[in-house]
Order: sequence, then structure tokens, then C-alpha cells
Amino acid sequence: MKDSSRLASYVASRICHDVASPLTSMLQSMELLFDDSLGPAMKAEGEKALRTGLATLEAKLRFTRYAHGSQIVSINDNLCSVGEAKDLFVKLFATNSRTELVWQVETQRISNRQMRLLMNMALIMIDPAARGKCVVTAREEGDRLVLDVEALGQFSKLKEEVLDALSGKEPGGGWGGGAIQPFFTRVLSEEAGFSLEARSVPQAAGLTAIGKLPTP
Repeated sequence: MKDSSRLASYVASRICHDVASPLTSMLQSMELLFDDSLGPAMKAEGEKALRTGLATLEAKLRFTRYAHGSQIVSINDNLCSVGEAKDLFVKLFATNSRTELVWQVETQRISNRQMRLLMNMALIMIDPAARGKCVVTAREEGDRLVLDVEALGQFSKLKEEVLDALSGKEPGGGWGGGAIQPFFTRVLSEEAGFSLEARSVPQAAGLTAIGKLPTP
């Protein structure tokens, strides 16, 4: 995966996949709203589902826009607005009732580029955190910044394809599906000068990235 155009195409494909689900739900809801043969109760259900789909789509697009770098601010080394970043996390996790977000960002010394790395780590850990908790942490240790995302719950386990991609090895099934996100995160960590390590223990899995604190 040395060709940047290939990487871009796989990442774009992943984004399209993530957006397709709420869009499909919205289209089905609109069919209910405009079906005159249905009663008020069904139309109310359609309206509710449409609102949910819109909220999910907005949350995913706003988060992804920052995480994948289409929002220019996310690729510079200025200090980020931790409050605004937290809002993106909260809204993303609010669309997934199966997973609880635990926010433990204890520092304001984190750059936009570093926050972008933390966001991509979280995108990897959402699946293993299903029906459990996703603990998002950032803390200072001396002159180092430690970023950590941990999945806690019954199904907390990193898939082999994820572990392969995090190590830079192409999974047996290729770079499609869920493999490109961890590889992209590895690329981001290297660009930011951060180490990136995965861990797995019973009922928990995590990612830790360690690098230099941004210059004040």
C-alpha cells in the first residue's frame, strides 16, 4: 500500500459504506411518509425513523470530515478545541445505543492532527466496543502525549484483519471492508511521529499511541 491513490480510493469506499446505512433507512422512511394508504401511526413511525437517520448521517459526516482530513483544520499542528472535538464524539456515539462513550481527555495540549489520530483510533474501536463501553483517553506523561481508546464489554476483541492492518501487513481478504481504517490510522500515527500499539485481554481491547506533546 505505497500508492497514495489506492489508499485514497479505499478510504473513500469506506466512507461511502458508512454513509450508505443511514441513507437507506431515510429512503425507506420517506416511502412510508408519502404512502397515502398508510395510517397516521405508520406515518409517525416513518417520521421518527427519518429524523433518526438524519441525525445519524449528520453525526457520521461531521466526525468523518474531521477524522479523514477533509476539514482543513484537522491536518494542522495548532492546538485543537477539545470541547468541539468532544461534541463530535458525543454526537457520533449518541447514534449508536449499543455503545457507551466514556470521555477521559485530561489535557488541552493536543493538536488538531493528534486529535484526528485519536478519532481514527476510536473508529477502529467502535465495533469491538459494541454492547459495552468505549473509553477515550488523552493524558500528559512528562513531555509525551498518550492517546488511548479501549473497548470494554462482552464482545471486545480485535479481528485478525485489524491486527494485520495495524502492523502494515495486508490481510488475507485484502484492504477492503474493515481493514483500511486501521491501516489509515497507522499511516496517520507515523506521520505524527507517534508509536501505535494494540492490546487484547479477556473482555477488553485497546489501542495506544504515544508521541511528543505539541509545542505551546
